[in-house]
Amino acid sequence: MGDVTAGDQRELQGDYHRRIFHALHDWDRSWAGALDVAGGGERARSLGFDQLGHFGAQGCALVAAELARGLGTDRPPVLAEFGCGFGGALRDVVRGLGEHGVEVGRALGFDIVWDHVRLFRTIQGSPSGGTAPGAVATAQPVQADARAVPVRDGALDAVVCTGSLPHFADVAQVFAEAARTLRPGAPLVMTEEVSLLAPGRGVSPEFRRLHPPEIFFLAEIGERVEQLRKAGFTEIGIRDLTAWACGLLNDRIKVMRIFFGDVAVVYGEDEAQTLLDTLEVAREEYLGGAVVPALVTARTTP
Repeated sequence: MGDVTAGDQRELQGDYHRRIFHALHDWDRSWAGALDVAGGGERARSLGFDQLGHFGAQGCALVAAELARGLGTDRPPVLAEFGCGFGGALRDVVRGLGEHGVEVGRALGFDIVWDHVRLFRTIQGSPSGGTAPGAVATAQPVQADARAVPVRDGALDAVVCTGSLPHFADVAQVFAEAARTLRPGAPLVMTEEVSLLAPGRGVSPEFRRLHPPEIFFLAEIGERVEQLRKAGFTEIGIRDLTAWACGLLNDRIKVMRIFFGDVAVVYGEDEAQTLLDTLEVAREEYLGGAVVPALVTARTTP
């Protein structure tokens, strides 16, 4: 992590996410607002208010489908998300695996920010159960630095990162920790939403305003592949999702514009505008070819 300590990142990441998502820390009020907007529990859950990523539930579906194809275990798997946020994405991945016929034995969510872990627990303990209430029983949040998680060697059947990768200042060490905790031949599946750069490309000042450099850490494609190789991963794949991601963000932006007032009821007007601006500038970087949205897959050595 260089001269950026775990304490620095805990404070920086916590402050950044609380500034935008502070309303969700009063979950009962936020859920009531979501119910009012959506008109019912299932529709409110489909809005994914407990998910923090650019790709939302659609990105989780990609991860779940990839895992279902490549878990390679007959027993209920133990999986972990490095950088779990409020838990919505992990719950959605668990639910998605269930839809593919894979019942998860245990799902661990690691996050360095205590407020995220606390809210993860609050949402799971609420009547709403968050995005995927059926996944509550298997999901467990743990406060931990992703460079040193409290899991023994080879204990995990899969590791996922659904949009959290840009928030790790020392990705190489996070990959090394993922490799340590995974059993031989186990998969690592990640969505790269805004952290992967095309070779020789840079991002706009507006992108950096909305994705601050002390919060979002970027790497070129070749650097990412080399980080995975040095950590001991094989079968590394990077699936370019540009067309898919542009279509997804087009839809999300359109919905947010139409229902901006409703979104502002839940998050606050300034915060809702920040979320909308963040999606719009990410889409522009996709279209311009500087940022490469991708599904990244790899395996530990069998």
